[in-house]
Amino acid sequence: MNYKKYQNIIAVSIAIITGIVFAMTVQASVSFWDCGECTAAAVWMQVAHPPGAPFFNLIGRLFAMLPIAGNLGLRTNLLSVFTSMISSLLLFLIMVKLIENYRGRIYKNLGDALTTYLSAAIGALAFSFSHSFWFNGTETEIYATNTVVFAAIIYFGMLWNEKADSPDNTKYIFMIAYLMGISITLRMYGILAIIPIIMIIMVRKFVDDEDAYRKSTYIFLGHAALLLIIAFMLWANETGTSAPSPEDYKAFDSKFLMTLLGVSVVIMGIFWRKVFTRNSIYVAIIIGVAVKYIIYPGVVKMIPQLMDYLASNSISMAVLLVAIIVGILSFAIYWSAKNKHTYVYIAAMSILLIFIGYTSYTTIIIRANQDPPMNENAPKNFTALISYLNRDQYGDFPSFKRRFSPEPHQQGIYSNYTSDLDFFWRYQMNHMMTRYLLWQYGGRESWNQDSGVNFGKVLNSVGNAVGKPFNLQFGDDNGASHNTFWGIPFFIGLIGIFFHFRRDWKMATAFMLLFIFCSYLFAFYQNQQEPQPRERDKFLASIGFAYAVWIAIGIRELIDYAIRKLNRQSMEKGVTYAILGLGFLFIPARMLQANYNEHDRSKNWMPWDFAYNLLQSCAPHSILFTNGDNDTFPLWYLQDVEGVRRDIRIANLSLINTDWYIMQLKHQKPWGADRVPIRIPDEEITRPINQEQFKTSTFDLPVPPEVFKQYGTTDTSLIRAGKLTYTMSPTLNYGSVTAIRVQDIMVKEIVEANNWKYPVYFALTCSNDCFDGLDNYLKLEGLAYKLVPDRKKPNEEFLNEPVMKKELLNPDPGYSREFSPRFKFRGINDPSVYFDDNQERLLQNYRMAFARLAVYYQQENQDNKSVEILDKMDQLMPSSFRKMDYRVLYDISKMYYTAGAFDKYAKFAKEIEKDALEAIKVPSGGELNTAPYQILLEIYDKTKQYDKAIDILRQLQIYYPSDQSLKQQIDLYKSKLTQK
Repeated sequence: MNYKKYQNIIAVSIAIITGIVFAMTVQASVSFWDCGECTAAAVWMQVAHPPGAPFFNLIGRLFAMLPIAGNLGLRTNLLSVFTSMISSLLLFLIMVKLIENYRGRIYKNLGDALTTYLSAAIGALAFSFSHSFWFNGTETEIYATNTVVFAAIIYFGMLWNEKADSPDNTKYIFMIAYLMGISITLRMYGILAIIPIIMIIMVRKFVDDEDAYRKSTYIFLGHAALLLIIAFMLWANETGTSAPSPEDYKAFDSKFLMTLLGVSVVIMGIFWRKVFTRNSIYVAIIIGVAVKYIIYPGVVKMIPQLMDYLASNSISMAVLLVAIIVGILSFAIYWSAKNKHTYVYIAAMSILLIFIGYTSYTTIIIRANQDPPMNENAPKNFTALISYLNRDQYGDFPSFKRRFSPEPHQQGIYSNYTSDLDFFWRYQMNHMMTRYLLWQYGGRESWNQDSGVNFGKVLNSVGNAVGKPFNLQFGDDNGASHNTFWGIPFFIGLIGIFFHFRRDWKMATAFMLLFIFCSYLFAFYQNQQEPQPRERDKFLASIGFAYAVWIAIGIRELIDYAIRKLNRQSMEKGVTYAILGLGFLFIPARMLQANYNEHDRSKNWMPWDFAYNLLQSCAPHSILFTNGDNDTFPLWYLQDVEGVRRDIRIANLSLINTDWYIMQLKHQKPWGADRVPIRIPDEEITRPINQEQFKTSTFDLPVPPEVFKQYGTTDTSLIRAGKLTYTMSPTLNYGSVTAIRVQDIMVKEIVEANNWKYPVYFALTCSNDCFDGLDNYLKLEGLAYKLVPDRKKPNEEFLNEPVMKKELLNPDPGYSREFSPRFKFRGINDPSVYFDDNQERLLQNYRMAFARLAVYYQQENQDNKSVEILDKMDQLMPSSFRKMDYRVLYDISKMYYTAGAFDKYAKFAKEIEKDALEAIKVPSGGELNTAPYQILLEIYDKTKQYDKAIDILRQLQIYYPSDQSLKQQIDLYKSKLTQK
């Protein structure tokens, strides 16, 4: 009997459940990181950062046109909701086919069929409610879209496996080829599935000796193990303590590659009779690698290079070349079909479909030539497109050398790790991969960056013991269960792996390779240096996809195992219902419950408002230097999509290291804004400008008399000098050689060339090394520092009081597209709106603005205004749930005390006391951290809790038994206690 209708009902139900949950928790509008850029790119079909995602732009543009939400940011977010629904549906169907592949497609009865379907439903919903997939599915990013294409590739591979004996089975291969072409335009995630798909095809069609295939697999495993051992030895020998030069790491890469290739040739030569046969796993892998190279770099790079070589910048010649390529492939298809050369026909048709899927990249060149406001890399011709596809903007980095960064903030990779092997194993493989897998199906310690895994109180202690060699931290957190699934989905997945290899080892091998490609090999390819600006798990959502397969198989096999062991037909239904019920309860239901609060972004307006407030911190026609993604991309969204403050020129300090971006700042007028003053000739910019060796130097910035008058400068020494003098320090360190970045050169150039024509601002998020030594002349205005012809005085707040008062104390209920210095603070005083660590960190910029204005009023002897500002800050960002470090809260409380608001001081003192007492319980390593002791002593002294002060001093005496000052303080407090 055919039970497919039940399968389809469950599949649609999974999509609906996923869609409802994701729609309920979707980001209200723009999100942080790349989402603002992706939305602006989709709405206006602009050119986003390399290598772009033109297919995403096309469907994103479609969703932006649909009248389905109140703002364009939400509309494009709903694209991710929709694609996530389809991904979960396809994963369910894949799981069913995997189970049927070894159990058979004929079911004994409806109960037997439903057991398989519901087991797959548990696995699919576990993926739906896994951390990274859920996060990607509620914001405008490419990851939800590339996941659905990835899922479709795997699904059609499984469909082909089922229909391989049908006369029309090649249509599924052609669909896979077309989807591979589309995946190229979505950062090529589909390529991860090539070798597993080829393995499925080879096993199904060509392997006729399972024993020979098994033996070749053993050889392959030994081969891989030997290569790993050699790689480990080479990495272990890399113990340098400073960044290698490009020549050094290229030499290492060459040695590494040639060594591994040489060993591989020897092994394959020794076992050539078992390796080069149709019944060998090697043949599948070799064909898979060949197909991968046909796609990348073949279609992706070589065709544009051919176009560049033959057509140069001639559009008509490029069109002719495309026609020739399509014509050759079409003739090959016609000839092979006519002459019944099946494999030539399949190959030619597949390459043509890959090429067709890839053609959405033509929109990149077309739109780049229209000079949209966002035109990253400006790929207007094939030469520029090749650079765009190669990601040249991000510079060169090695394939095999593990530690290579010259960045000052990443120098810890040389001091904290003994070798490249140590770094590779502890950080790249385990901290940046294994930890992410355990987040998905074990539990997460917290949302703080670099947080560990949470399996629950009992298992965390075991995890810390077992996980130490893997650099895995399991949270203590007193065993808090909020974000834990007690490891149940993870352990069920391990059971699924065991049974999958036991029941269907050939298909299990293909999916294990898929998992490895999506996880550890992908992390190896990324070669990330420490620290990263954020967690990178969103790149690795596909590990949750691959692992979820084994959760479904684990549930199905547990049911079969329990039934076999009981061997009582009367209990079969009860056992099945019990395991399925517990499976739903402890896997998807528990994951939904545990993850819901942190993934609910439906009322989170923080990214929109932060971007708005930063733009409104700047006077009309300003130049605003921003530092990274979060103080740039949401601003681009507001300017491009919402039309807010288009008069401001944003100069991103990361992008300004590139020639194309400097040229755009110099020559373009996006939305009618003014050009950025730059004196450097175009030919010198496009040479391009490079890093320069540099030592600490002093420079002068001339200031015309009328500018001093305009800004109301009263410092007579500056007015007499007619200039600002500042000291610029190196920002790069290559051992004994110091240098400055292109961005340092360009900040200096723009500030000088501007000659005070336009207001110049630095976002509050910029680090001190971004200011080129201009710190003393930067005046705070809201969320930005304004360059002024005036000098900060020691120990005095340097801010624009009238502007900041208006920004902070008069929130805007609506919003203005023009200059209106009134901030928006939606949802930050709502405890139901969850802020992750990044948002909590950005929230401190608001607090800093409030606190500095409060200090300013105290310095002006206006205590009442200072208290008003502090009260407003606490009203907007209550410390009870918008947490801040107890030391910062202590500084705030002292301001209340100084202003005479003793009741407010006492209120905060209770919060501080709790955190400080926790701090002294945790040893910091090395010397004793006395800061919490000092804070507690001051609190107890001010609040007259002398008995508690004595207890703290006695604790300090344990560490400093011979310190007589401690005894004197104890005696003093005893005296006060008596007087009290």
